[in-house]
Amino acid sequence: MSVLDHPAGEGVWTLLQGHIRHAMWQQDETDAAGGVISRFWIVNPPEELVYETFDEAEAMFELLSQDED
Repeated sequence: MSVLDHPAGEGVWTLLQGHIRHAMWQQDETDAAGGVISRFWIVNPPEELVYETFDEAEAMFELLSQDED
């Protein structure tokens, strides 16, 4: 799996941030009431980490970036 490939799943996927070894994706799905549920995914092969808030995902993305410096 490439970091530019979003994880498997339904909904609309948006690449929010990309790095050589990891990426952050937003997944938007419509719920039964017609609302939108957003999840934020960090793809760091072979791991796929999922977060409910952008802030949590962004903090992990930044942490992974610092670990590579």
